[in-house]
Amino acid sequence: MKNKVVRLEFLPLLGLIFCVQSCNFESQNAQNRLHEAEELYRQGTSSNSSSQYESSTVYLKQAEEILESIQPSAVSHQQLARRDELLGLTWFHLGNTSESEMLYDIAQAYYRKAIPMLDPDSNAVYLACAYRDIARTIAIANGKQDSVLWYFNQAEHYAKVAQNELLKLDIDAYRYQLCYPDSISPRLAVCKRMAETYRIPTRYAEIVELFLVQHATDSAAYYLEQLQPTDSAYTYWFEQTYAYLHCQILRQRGKTPQAYEELLNLYDRKIEELQRDAGARTYALSLHYDVAREQQLAEKAQNEKQWQRKISSVLVLLLVLVIALSLVLWRYWLQRRREQAQKLETLRDKYVQQLQLALERLQQKVNLTREIELQHMRGNEVEFPKWLQTYRDEKLVMNKESLDELIASIDKALDGAISRLRKDYPELTESDMQFAILSIIGASDNDMSIVLNVQKQTVYHRRQIVRKHVNPDIDDIDAWLRNYVLSI
Repeated sequence: MKNKVVRLEFLPLLGLIFCVQSCNFESQNAQNRLHEAEELYRQGTSSNSSSQYESSTVYLKQAEEILESIQPSAVSHQQLARRDELLGLTWFHLGNTSESEMLYDIAQAYYRKAIPMLDPDSNAVYLACAYRDIARTIAIANGKQDSVLWYFNQAEHYAKVAQNELLKLDIDAYRYQLCYPDSISPRLAVCKRMAETYRIPTRYAEIVELFLVQHATDSAAYYLEQLQPTDSAYTYWFEQTYAYLHCQILRQRGKTPQAYEELLNLYDRKIEELQRDAGARTYALSLHYDVAREQQLAEKAQNEKQWQRKISSVLVLLLVLVIALSLVLWRYWLQRRREQAQKLETLRDKYVQQLQLALERLQQKVNLTREIELQHMRGNEVEFPKWLQTYRDEKLVMNKESLDELIASIDKALDGAISRLRKDYPELTESDMQFAILSIIGASDNDMSIVLNVQKQTVYHRRQIVRKHVNPDIDDIDAWLRNYVLSI
């Protein structure tokens, strides 16, 4: 009895030891997650280039999720300060990648979240860039000039704190461009200093454009020869910009035939690029659908085998009437799935045809744009129709009527499955439903960006929004949507 009493006296001490070990484990776990978030942040910022924005966003979003999951009580004061700083920097770079994909509203939201988290002394450069880009995105959206100037002034203040002369010049150039477009001489001086003193090659294009506004073709031609890429990733942009600016110089010098020939070459290269891109995407869509169909057939065959095993195991226990009824229902279900698969295949062929027709319409618009440019060179004042954009803004798209027709066709083919989806999840918007329909027929992210006339990053964010409205715990929302419409 005494031995038992003595052992019970040690229970509080054991409990205290267990609590201390639990706290140490939680602290170590939080520290490991902080290191993991730092590594993901480094990967996201190291891949932040024009050809890698998608992978950059993936790394940064993973870092954001880990940092937000770290509880302040589980880390020391120093680690908490590092966590907050890292979270602010992650939000800043997410704003950069969103702005590069022209998602200006999303970029602004990230910048505004990042500003309070960044220390003004150690992160003055990031703060200056954040305020500068907020001002730019507001100006692009035709915001109030007073608000734009206030943000530019804040950006200039932090550029001075960082003692970064190049960043200050960059802010001045954007301020002249967006707030004082008639101030050509000050803007030209700033761009020259950035290009010649700090070796920023992209500013040479802006210098050429400003000289063309002043009809100073000799100066424009001189600076056009300085337009050389320093990074292979941007070579194509430099070549296109050089060709277009050279064409404008020839036009101002009265060399219309040479300008027309160069403009034709530029348009022809653009048409060939669009044709190759559209053809590859159409083929990829068809191939993706064929692979998905084979997978469905394999899954269906596997399901049939499972059903046969189950039926063979319960034949001894079930009555003949129940077995016969089960067979009838199974045959009816199988026949219905075959009919739905055939209808979806027909819709897929129609969808590919609509993409090809859209490409033909795009080529017609580009040809018409080229003809109007020719008339302008000849001195004929021909206005662009309101419905026609220049070739630089054209994308291979389907209009809203075609998308609505596709939605209605799939809803009818699946016995009202799309209508039931709207009813079960009323938070899904029209844009969400368009994404869901394209996902159901097996379209890739590239195809969705063409059809919906949006950037690939927008498709990524749309997928996350649909998953949030349906069920945040779903790992693959595309597979869930296809299973949903075929299981009703």
